This record gives sequence, structure tokens and C-alpha cells, in this order.
Amino acid sequence: MLANLSNDEQHKHPYGGGWVANTARVDDTVYVGPFAMVYGHAELTERVRVEDYAQVSGYAKLSGDVRIARNVWVEKGALHTGVFVRNERVATKQERIR
Repeated sequence: MLANLSNDEQHKHPYGGGWVANTARVDDTVYVGPFAMVYGHAELTERVRVEDYAQVSGYAKLSGDVRIARNVWVEKGALHTGVFVRNERVATKQERIR
């Protein structure tokens, strides 16, 4: 559950049971694990997987075969492919490459 949102501002995602804010757009094909969270104005489409305690927020746009896991937090930028499983914060692709 997203602690800073009321019950009517969030819902459990049908594929995985993770919490999604009503302001985020998450396709039914996206997996949001039971401990994962998606909030803000994030957009997740296609085969994206948000697993473990991962969080996607802000204006992040994830599509394709992206897998976010463990304690990774993605808050902005667009990701179309890749696996992010280290305990890190991914803000933009440019910051990730540095």
C-alpha cells in the first residue's frame, strides 16, 4: 500500500498484486509484484516487470522488456530495454551511463 495515498487513490494491479496509484498508467500486460509500487505519473506498457521492492514514480516511461527489481527506484526518464536489479536510483539514462 502506498502510505501517502488514501485507499481510493490507489489500487492493486491485477497482474502481480502490487500497488498502483490512480494517477499512474500501467497496462494489464505489465507485472507489478506484490511488494512493488508504481505512483506519480509513471507510464508502464508492454512486457515491463516491476519486482521485489522496486518503485517506479514521477514521469518515468517504461516499455518493452524492462525488468526493475530488488530495491531499484526509477523516477524519470524513458527505458525501453534492460534489467536493473542493483540497489540504486535510476533517474535518467544519461545518469545511469556515467
